[in-house]
Amino acid sequence: MKVDDFGAETGEGNLTDTQILTRRNVLRLGALSGILALLPKGTATADPVLGTICNPNRPTTPQDALTALTDGNTRWSTQTQQHPGEDTTRRDCVASNAQTPFAAILSCSDSRVPPELLFDQGLGDLFVSRVAGNSAARIVEESLGYGTKTLGSLILFVLGHSDCGAVKAAVASYPRKAPEFVELIYPAVRRARKLVRKSGGDPRDPAQVVPVATDQHVLMQADRLRKKDPFRHLIAQKVLMVAGGRYDLSTQQVAILLS
Repeated sequence: MKVDDFGAETGEGNLTDTQILTRRNVLRLGALSGILALLPKGTATADPVLGTICNPNRPTTPQDALTALTDGNTRWSTQTQQHPGEDTTRRDCVASNAQTPFAAILSCSDSRVPPELLFDQGLGDLFVSRVAGNSAARIVEESLGYGTKTLGSLILFVLGHSDCGAVKAAVASYPRKAPEFVELIYPAVRRARKLVRKSGGDPRDPAQVVPVATDQHVLMQADRLRKKDPFRHLIAQKVLMVAGGRYDLSTQQVAILLS
C-alpha cells in the first residue's frame, strides 16, 4: 500500500505519483462524467480512485469545478439557492464514507463570508481553510495540499472579500510591526500603494488602497500556491486549477480575478 506525503494510504500499489495522477485524470475526464450524467440526482456513486462519491453531481474537470462555483454564487446572489446536499441521504452518506470535495477554498474567516453558502454547495462539496485575511501560511498551505492531492479537489480557489478587516488593518499599520496575520498582507499593501500612485491616486488614502490591496493579496496568494508542490505538479497533470476571486458584501457576487 503506497503512502502519500500527507500520510494517507493511496491504494495504488507501487505506482509512481505521475502514474497515479495520470490515472486520476483519465478517470475524471472520461467515463465517470458520462456515468454521473445518467444517474438520478442524489444517488451515491463509486469511483476506482475516490471510492464512494456522496456528491454524485460532483464536477469531473477543473473548469467544470469553477463553473459549479460561479453558478452557485449566481444562485446565492439572486436568492435562488438550491441548498444541495443537505438532505438525509447526503448526511448519512458522508457520515459513513470518505469525503470527496470538488473544490478546496482558501477564504477569510470573516463571519459574513461563508463559502458553502455564497457558493450554494452542500456537505462534502468544499474543503475549506479559513483564516483572517485569507493568507496561505504554512499550516493553511498544508491543509490545502491535503484537500487537493489526497482528497482530489479539482480547483483551489483563493477567496478575498470587500471590507476585509485584516486588509484594512494591514493598510493602516504598514510597515510597522503587527500581528502575523496582518503582516502577511504587507506585500499586497506595498504593491497596491505603487499601483494607486501609478494611476494618479493617493497611496496614503486607505479608501483608495484597501480595495486594490484586497485584490492584489488574492492574486499574490494564488500565484504563490501555483508555484509550490503539490499544486504545481497537479496543475501540470491537468487535474487541478488554481483560481481566485473577490466577494462583494453589497452585491453578494464573486468577481473572478484569476482562473
